[in-house]
Amino acid sequence: MLIGGVTAQNRTISGKVTDANGAPVVGATVAVKGTNRGTSTGADGTFTLSAPAGSKTLIISAVNFATQEIGISGKTEIGTVAMKPGSAQNLSEVVVVAYGTQAKTNVTGSVVTVSGAQVADKPFSSVDKELQGSVAGMQVSSSSGAPGSSTDIVIRGLGSINAQASPLWVVDGAIINTADLTINTTTANPLSTMNPDDIESITVLKDPVATAPYGSRGANGVILVTTKKGKQGKTRITVVGEVGQNSRAFNPSNKPMTTPQLQTALREALTNSGYSTTNAQADAIITSPNGFGFPSNYTSYNTNWFNAVSQNGNQSQVNVSLSGGNDKTTIYASGGFFNQLGTSIASNFRRFSGDLAVTHKASDRFTLSVNLSGSNTAQNTPANGGAFANPVLASFFLLPWYTPRNPDGTLRYGNNDSLGEFALNGGIFNPIVQADYNINLAQQTSFRGNATGEYRILDNLKFTSRFAGEFVGVQEDQYRNPFYGDGYADGGDAQSSYTRIFDYTWSNFADWRQKLNTDGDVYFDLKGGIEAYDSKYYNLTAGGHSFPQTLALKYLASTSTPTTATAAPSETAVFSEFGIADFNYRDRYILSASVRRDESSVFGADHRWGTFYSVGGSWNVNEEEFMKSQNLFSLLKLRAAFGQTGNSNGFGPYTSLATYGSAGGAANYQGQPGLVPDNVGDANLTWEKNQAFNVGLDFGLLKNRLEGTVEYYHRETTSLLAPVPFSLTTGFSSQNENVGSVLNKGIEVTISGRPIVTHDFSWLVSFNISHNVNRVLSLYQNKPLPNGEFQYTVGHDLQQWYLQQYAGVNTQTGAPQWYVDGTKQQITGDYDSANLALNHSAAPQIYGGFSNTFTYKNFQLDIQFFYNYGNYIFDNWFYYLNSDGEFLGGYNQFSHQLDAWQKPGDKTDVPQLLVGGNNLSNEPSTRWLYKGNFVRLRNLTVAYNFSPEFVHKAHLANLSIYFRGTNLATWGVDKNLPFDPESGINATENLEVLIPKTVAAGIKVGF
Repeated sequence: MLIGGVTAQNRTISGKVTDANGAPVVGATVAVKGTNRGTSTGADGTFTLSAPAGSKTLIISAVNFATQEIGISGKTEIGTVAMKPGSAQNLSEVVVVAYGTQAKTNVTGSVVTVSGAQVADKPFSSVDKELQGSVAGMQVSSSSGAPGSSTDIVIRGLGSINAQASPLWVVDGAIINTADLTINTTTANPLSTMNPDDIESITVLKDPVATAPYGSRGANGVILVTTKKGKQGKTRITVVGEVGQNSRAFNPSNKPMTTPQLQTALREALTNSGYSTTNAQADAIITSPNGFGFPSNYTSYNTNWFNAVSQNGNQSQVNVSLSGGNDKTTIYASGGFFNQLGTSIASNFRRFSGDLAVTHKASDRFTLSVNLSGSNTAQNTPANGGAFANPVLASFFLLPWYTPRNPDGTLRYGNNDSLGEFALNGGIFNPIVQADYNINLAQQTSFRGNATGEYRILDNLKFTSRFAGEFVGVQEDQYRNPFYGDGYADGGDAQSSYTRIFDYTWSNFADWRQKLNTDGDVYFDLKGGIEAYDSKYYNLTAGGHSFPQTLALKYLASTSTPTTATAAPSETAVFSEFGIADFNYRDRYILSASVRRDESSVFGADHRWGTFYSVGGSWNVNEEEFMKSQNLFSLLKLRAAFGQTGNSNGFGPYTSLATYGSAGGAANYQGQPGLVPDNVGDANLTWEKNQAFNVGLDFGLLKNRLEGTVEYYHRETTSLLAPVPFSLTTGFSSQNENVGSVLNKGIEVTISGRPIVTHDFSWLVSFNISHNVNRVLSLYQNKPLPNGEFQYTVGHDLQQWYLQQYAGVNTQTGAPQWYVDGTKQQITGDYDSANLALNHSAAPQIYGGFSNTFTYKNFQLDIQFFYNYGNYIFDNWFYYLNSDGEFLGGYNQFSHQLDAWQKPGDKTDVPQLLVGGNNLSNEPSTRWLYKGNFVRLRNLTVAYNFSPEFVHKAHLANLSIYFRGTNLATWGVDKNLPFDPESGINATENLEVLIPKTVAAGIKVGF
């Protein structure tokens, strides 16, 4: 009777919210007037909520629309509510900016917001991977597809040589660490500890007005992450479950040769070199102990090592969240599980996460908010690059007639390998054995939290104090077995490492907003405050060898011979004073300025303080009286900004000091400790300085049916951290000092629109494109500075390749040719006579994203493409795998070698195959470069949102199912590229785990 009585006092109200054209309004707030009950509309604009029986009115509000009140007396269904366009004040969407929020129409800087819905429920291990193609001017690229791997992000070009060029990440006002803290793991990402489903929004700050409030750490851009908070109204529980499978995203046409193909290449090379005149003679040499010595039946085996080391891995995730509260207290809580197998054996990732956010309004003056989040991840990642235990290397290098297992199914290696294909301690190892026997595990445990108190001293003056902390602990265990491989010579070896970082940010600032007229539409806003940041780092590493002859004991406690034990603490601190000012004249003219003083422990005592500033303004032309009578422009805004920010990231905590060390024990003598100088020090060391200018145009046409932004930026970085050469008699070859400068300038365009909007069907489209020009302006004595295959040269791109210039194959002789120099006026057949020259760049000329959302009744289709054009990719392993005969028979070769020159008149880029190689044809040159162009179907999602009637009958708040694919297809790739075209910011292939394609299905249920 009691339950029935309570139920009778409530009734369920449902309906749909659309715009004037019938398109669904997603995320509109629907609240019962006079109560704390409310909900939000789903993807199809529908809602269902429980209201007290006596309720008379619903309040419906949404960004860009006027708030409406709808009578519900005696009703359970209100039908469709068409929202009306809002006033200028309603249209002012609020965006997150430095130390607060601001109406979008009043922002003077370059700020882009990505909603949490765009990154939620995606099959990526970290949120940074989900941003690819979403923001103009932000280049996002991964060199590794290993689950949990790091991602390169550069905003508006590379502005540093030796310091970090990555943006600053700020989560709920707290600066967090994004550097890879692992020691033994080839790639790891601290952002993988964060559950993307807990994110409300991501704001990317790109120009000086937006980034200058972060002073010495804002030069490379800032990414603000706002996590979800509880919403007033009935407690809502959301459950999302997803399962799927991963496979390789890119299958090249230029693959490792099969056994028949390699036999053809061997015969051809032997014939060309004069060792044989017939295939029969060549085959005899191939199997002769005095020739290649291959088994007589080698053609009976044809192992696809590419497939052997790959795996179609399962992918799954479950996320549960709770949100609710009243006018005093709101709460958000969540728990998540994410599991992903990589595309290569020995690669996987697992995460458990939890989040809690509580906001309590203690009084009309004081509000307290507390956020806590924690996670634990476990990541297995194989070796990369030239390591013999690297399964990806094995897939390209191993001969195709080698087999991983004996006929009885046992693993083939050492004494269990009668054919001698996998020696105990030499050559490329059997990758299956290494994956089964060895361990390379990294576990990250992270806790992030903040407590914020906001006290409103006056109606227009408030004070905020926020203390935020972050703890990350990384435990790594590496074990290499005693039976076979790298650990064999030492009877097995192991290394364990524990790395810990604790940092905190304590911010205290006041915000004063003063109206200057009675209407309140002329006002200024001043913020001023201080901030302290401290980061403590600690690492403990130990190693040993000689393990028992069993795979049951794999940790250091079981070694008989300890070999290493090191501990390394460090600490950095920054103290800051800052001020931010905004002036608004009737939403028509807005002026902004900021200044920040930072003191950093990283620099010399006389150079620890730096001053950073910005000024900016915007003109909302559509607010002018002469624009009131026109109906074309709903938004027309001009803005400009200028300022200076700094970069202190990546300098090292003690670079400015002259320090001593033990040189890893080498300084010790006859058992006595010793010290040697290990850093020269530079008391004048200071920040890299970034001076930037930005101008932009924002527009909206036909009631925002078409919207866009066009921007031009020009940023010059001076006082670059770069090496200055020393005389070797000092004991040092060079020392990093503040010398040099580099320029980045470019154009960004973002266009979005709603071409079709009807009652049942809508089409939303968005496109962005970016073009950046990078130039070195000065260096130490303006002398070129070599850096691997790059050479930093005044007047050129930082990422321009410095190589011999390949001129192709002599059509008459089949010999390789090179240009004598960069002018390409003369050709030579002598590699040593070809001079190095700058040509092509690792940086793309243009890149961006293109997305479409189609909605038909309850169905929704989302399609997102990412494209990249104009860069060149460097193949680190071309020398071995395209050797023109030099390594033929020792290592497998790429199938493009079968296009080699064979007779006079042949036009090809592959020289004649010769035993021992063809005149250094496989030495480094522009022949090692591939075009990096590609277009990728980054995301495709088909969703069905069940109708309010069905949801109501099922006693649910909402219900949807979806099917999703990521990295489903790739087009426009260089036909000879044997690797995935996505290769990191430096566009260099290093035999990493291949990037995955994921196909998944999921369900989202709201209660």
